[in-house]
Amino acid sequence: MAKIIYLDQCHWVTMAQARVARHKIQVPEELQAADALWAQAEAGLVRLPLSSAHLVETVHAGDKERRRHLAQAMLDAYGGWHMVNPLVVRRHELISALGGGRALESADVFTSAAGSPFSTYEPVVSECGEPGGEQQMLDGAIWRVVWSELLRDETLPAGELEATSSVIARWAAVHDGLAQYLRENPARRDLRLVTAALTVGDIKLDLAQAALTSRLKDDRLVTLLRPETIVGFFAGLPFLGGVLEVTYARLRDPADRWVNNDLNDLYFLACAAGYADYVVAEKKTGHLLQEANRSLPAPRAEVHRNLRSLLQGLSSEDDS
Repeated sequence: MAKIIYLDQCHWVTMAQARVARHKIQVPEELQAADALWAQAEAGLVRLPLSSAHLVETVHAGDKERRRHLAQAMLDAYGGWHMVNPLVVRRHELISALGGGRALESADVFTSAAGSPFSTYEPVVSECGEPGGEQQMLDGAIWRVVWSELLRDETLPAGELEATSSVIARWAAVHDGLAQYLRENPARRDLRLVTAALTVGDIKLDLAQAALTSRLKDDRLVTLLRPETIVGFFAGLPFLGGVLEVTYARLRDPADRWVNNDLNDLYFLACAAGYADYVVAEKKTGHLLQEANRSLPAPRAEVHRNLRSLLQGLSSEDDS
């Protein structure tokens, strides 16, 4: 079965450069790795799914020609596969954890279903596997055309961009405000518990809706959210466990600062790390996810920070 590999945007740039601007890749081994990954994708040996983060970041990818080359590389390699929006994954992880349905599997999170990169998508968790049926095939064909046009577009609606930027800025401000408080008020405290409390504040609406959907009794929810149980509750969830561990590691670093771009890096890469076979992340979050994998239950994606490391990992698996 084809391995699922989620590439951070910076590595999609390398993949595009391997096609149209090979001289810009300064490390020869990275160029060789990009060529090898192209060959594996074209042979159907790997899947390189896209997400709504890729869509937004491609819109902001510099001049028109650079955006066009980047979008075309993605369209040539992704094979119609997407990662479900992390907000959707988060909602279903909580519902499952509270007894309202089965746990998500890789086939639920990485899919060719129409509309899957957006927060309005609803995964069909009662069935696993690839979508089928004439209507689904038609929906999929139309969706691929729509996705292609979105990815090639030069902008997103101004109102949508403004609303999204405002939400992200508030999220970053809350995290940076807590980090600043911890720096200015050093004390002996259970920082994982502090991180878990921050996570609860971030997802309180999803948590309440999940409890309602799962028909969970209030006393049971209170038990799960007690100081002695809450960290373990989150750690058992593939996506939210990664968010917890990366946030915890960042709050431990007094020099760390939170900015708007951190939301995509944290949510999309942590989501992929919970369900893909491999993740190739940007350097900082990649390192933090590698550290998180040592603390969280297996199985989890093998995390790399460049394409040449990924190819070494793929080769090692083939040899074993």
